[in-house]
This record gives sequence, C-alpha cells and structure tokens, in this order.
Amino acid sequence: MIANRSTLAPRKPVARLCLAQCMLLSLCALAQESTIISFDPPGSRQTIPLSINTGGSVTGYYSDGSAIHGFLRAPDGSFTAIDVPGATATDAWSINSAGSIAGYFLAGHIFHGFLRLPDGSFITFDPPDSTETMPQSINSAGMVTGHYADANGAFHGFLRAPDGTITSFDPQGSTSTRPISINSIGEITGSYLDSAQLYHGFVRSSDGTITTFLVQPGQNTQPASINSAGEVTGQYGSLNSPQGFLRAPDGTITTFAPKNSTANFIPYCINDVGTITGSYIDPRGISHGFVRRRDGTFATFGSPSVNFVLAFSINSAGQITGYYQASVYTTSHGYLLSPP
Repeated sequence: MIANRSTLAPRKPVARLCLAQCMLLSLCALAQESTIISFDPPGSRQTIPLSINTGGSVTGYYSDGSAIHGFLRAPDGSFTAIDVPGATATDAWSINSAGSIAGYFLAGHIFHGFLRLPDGSFITFDPPDSTETMPQSINSAGMVTGHYADANGAFHGFLRAPDGTITSFDPQGSTSTRPISINSIGEITGSYLDSAQLYHGFVRSSDGTITTFLVQPGQNTQPASINSAGEVTGQYGSLNSPQGFLRAPDGTITTFAPKNSTANFIPYCINDVGTITGSYIDPRGISHGFVRRRDGTFATFGSPSVNFVLAFSINSAGQITGYYQASVYTTSHGYLLSPP
C-alpha cells in the first residue's frame, strides 16, 4: 500500500518517556490489545512519519533543531537517516513494498524530486521546465507521482515511469493540479483548482484518461489516497471543517464521519482491504486517530494526556503510522500502531 502526508521548531526535552508510556497505555486500552511503539530517530526534536509499506518499514522526516532530514525506520526498529547529497533539507514522503522511497529535497532554495533505491543510492529529477518539484507517492512498480511548478508558479501533475520518463498532466479546466497518491496499477488521484477557486477530485487511469468529480456540487473535494482496487478516500466541504468520503471504482460516493467528530475530519489513507485511517477533532478540541473498517464501523484512538494524534498511513496488515503531541507547542513523536 502506498501512502501519502509540516514544519518544525526545536523544543527543550519534555518528559518523553512518561508521555510515550501514557500514550501506549491509553492506545492499547482503546484499541483492544493493539500495540503501539513510540519512536524518534536519534537526535530528533520533531518527528513526522508519513508512510508505511507492506513490510512495516516507515519513512518520513525529522528536525534535529538545525536541519530537516528524511528517515527510514526498519521493522526491527533501526533507523537510517536520509539526506540527498548537497541538500539543505530532505523530506521522505512515500515508501513502496520494495523499500524504494520518493520525496523531495531543498537545494539552492529550490525543491527537487528524489528517488532513493533500496541499496541507498539516489536518483534526482525534475520535470522539464519545472521551477520546483514535489513528489508525493510511489507505487510497487516504482512509478512516482506528484506536482511541479512552472515559470508562472502554476502547479501541474506528473508521472515518472521507472525508466525515468516523465509525463506532465492536468485535468481540463485546472489552474493548479496536485496529484497525491498512486496505486499498484498506476491509477493516480489528487485534486485540482478551477478558475472559481473550487477544488475538484480526479482519478487518472493507467491509460491517461482523467475522470473528475465533486462529492457535493459547489463543495471542495480533495482526495488523499487510492488503493489497488481503485477506491479513493479524502475530504470534502469546508476547508476549515472538512468531512470524509469514499469513492468506489464505479463512481459511487459514500460520505462518513466518526460520531464525536466536530471539526477537521480528514481521512488520509486507504489500504488494499478497504480500511481507512485519518484524524478528527472532538468537541473538546482534542485530535484523535481513527480507523474506518470496510463494514463502515469505526475505532478511534488517542490519550487523555495527548491533545494531538494524527494518523497518516495504513498498510494492508492494518499497521498505522503518524505522530502525536501533548499540545500544539510541544515536541512531536512518531508512533507505530499494530492491530492484534
């Protein structure tokens, strides 16, 4: 399963062990025998995991207080820092089943795309005529999608094939295109902005055909993830208080939200068995992670001592990664939640 999804300020240490243990106990209790591991790469002051692959390897980025680095956390808990040679910042956004990682790096005040192969070597790339490149997702075949900016500052979608060929694309009527996720057969989802400043969702098939959609007429629609069956999840409605949707391959759309969600309900990822994960804010202003099963039922997780839990990625085994904070002004830590 492919994943998808910030920036960081150093903080002095805060009772990290106690916080992690409180998170562990509360999550285990709420998730019924699920286990959670709290983690930070060595030297991290802020940790943002973004993607987990089928084997349980996690990638993302962290700040050591002076620079931003990508990281790879192996299933055995060991860490590898990811720094593109010559980069001043590296963000590792997506990892596939083979362990190849796609993301972007900053060099000379410009973002460029990179692909890190399982042997640790790097390939850097930019679409023709781009002024910045921001890959978002890589599939099991090594195809990469994301967006790039042209000389006028407009965003366009791109698909990079395993042989390095780059194809640019835009839905008809787009003034800004942002692909976010690619599945195993090369279908891409994302959003685009029209001239009326309304976000539309799109699915680009493997033959290049683009289908656009709105969950509700006149309401913003922003997909976040597509699985191998072609199911798409994401958010719609107000940008300040979005709701969730699931779009079936035939175009049927189901909307949903957890019972206690009052704001910022955002599904971030759907795995190949149709389980969705994401985050929402309850009436007290506390952010929780959630799981929506294929049958439409929900499980939520969080902790009384943790005000922010964000869930970004779920693999086919049901393992979830994301980060948590005691409050918005404290250090963020990564976590790995594994089902029974």
